[in-house]
Amino acid sequence: MPKAVNIDGLSRAAITYNNVLRELPYFKLNEIAKNLRLNIISVQGEDVLISKRRKAGVLRPYSPGLTLGNEQELMKFFEAKLKPELTYAEINENITSYKEKKVISNQGEMLDNKSKKHPLELIILRDLVISYAEDVAFQLFFAERDEAILSPSTAFTGFNPRLDILVAAGEISAAKGNLKTTGTFDVPVDETDTDAYLKLVDFLSSAHPLMRKGECLLYAADKPLKAALKAYTNIVRYHQNPTMEDMLNKLRSDVELPNLQVLRDPILGTGDRLSLMVPGNLDLGVNNEGDAGFVQVRNPYKDPNIVQYWIQAAYDTRVNDVHPKFFMMNEQVNTGVNLAGDY
Repeated sequence: MPKAVNIDGLSRAAITYNNVLRELPYFKLNEIAKNLRLNIISVQGEDVLISKRRKAGVLRPYSPGLTLGNEQELMKFFEAKLKPELTYAEINENITSYKEKKVISNQGEMLDNKSKKHPLELIILRDLVISYAEDVAFQLFFAERDEAILSPSTAFTGFNPRLDILVAAGEISAAKGNLKTTGTFDVPVDETDTDAYLKLVDFLSSAHPLMRKGECLLYAADKPLKAALKAYTNIVRYHQNPTMEDMLNKLRSDVELPNLQVLRDPILGTGDRLSLMVPGNLDLGVNNEGDAGFVQVRNPYKDPNIVQYWIQAAYDTRVNDVHPKFFMMNEQVNTGVNLAGDY
């Protein structure tokens, strides 16, 4: 009985389906980007975005003989860099593990447009790329680059560590108006407890007036929103049993943010962090165009049945601007959850 799959077949599939495999991470990440309103940018080398800060308060009353020549700075600049850093995936697998498995189609068989069956080789490579893309997705907000530790959580630097760096540098602070202390959002202890909802109202009401004029995006995990819903239920307990959408509609009214969009996704993790910003403020930088073969299949070992799969691509994240006209967050933190893969 011939093997269900062999190294030559895998190598041919990697070449034949290279363009399809290369696009798979984009399809996976595009779904996330659409839900969380992220920009995906193809970057070669480094992309630097410079935001200009313009000084105000320059108007003065004039009178003859006043002293002139006071030195002032008219502009400052905020620089945000996007420089994808190289990541990789290496899997060494004994291909005889597929020998007794049910084969979907014969070895080396191309896609059948009528039956929609794919060769097993493509299925193996496709699943490898999907797992790789899921690892990227679930680390978008949490990864911290550390070349000494080989893990998805250290492959590149995600959005939350970028924000933490800016907090430490003083670019995000209560004094600058882009950091608002809320405390934790706890489930009400009784029917009179409305704190979680009122905290959410207070946070959103603190947004800069110019940010409030347009569309705002609130990134929040389930915990603060569910706590706020239960607290809001206490407020209206004699009148209705509100849904999450009922609560959010009332929230938009209470804080006078009719264009507020609340973005929820398991990728945001668990915890009480809130981030409010204008659309288009978060960028994901990608670079996987350097290799002709996105997925490489190798046979580097003495055992001819052991095959090595190799993928490499570069990723980075960027918060474009944290000026209070565009951005505000609270002091809480989230913890990532890893839902990638099946085992």
